[in-house]
Amino acid sequence: MNTTVELGRIAAPAPIEDDTPPELSDLDRDLDVLCEQWVAWCRTRRLYGPAPLAGTVLGRLSGSTRPLRPGAGDAISSAALSAFHIAYTCQPQALDKQVFDLYYVVRAKPIKSAAASLGIGRAHFYRVLGEFRRRVHSAAQAIQANNAEELRMLERRREERSLSHEGEPSVKP
Repeated sequence: MNTTVELGRIAAPAPIEDDTPPELSDLDRDLDVLCEQWVAWCRTRRLYGPAPLAGTVLGRLSGSTRPLRPGAGDAISSAALSAFHIAYTCQPQALDKQVFDLYYVVRAKPIKSAAASLGIGRAHFYRVLGEFRRRVHSAAQAIQANNAEELRMLERRREERSLSHEGEPSVKP
């Protein structure tokens, strides 16, 4: 046996694994973008107001007064992202949520290693991820539809109340 050939085989680099996700449908691509927006929305440091000032009570309680990192601005106020967040947080702690967290929140790489840490294969990892994305999106849409219906009911009640008070004489104090 040629020792040079044997040493070359032993010292050869490991093959590079293809870690690209499978081809996504249009819906899954849109959901992937929504999930990425949600992660950015969650990581925004100032959600709906400026950072507390050091001279105020709130500022003294907040600890650090370091300025924000460049690019860490206010989060957008989005009904879709808020509904997605509610739907996500209501999901039970199970394998599918762990897969979602590893992929979007932790950003684990390579996916094959992340899947192995959960005791599943790479293909199953992506299948579970896609199903979880669709389920959370469906729940988020239901939340938004429910909120829209409640808003319509409130507006209808307000309108009925204003119509019932139109014929009454106004009383001035």
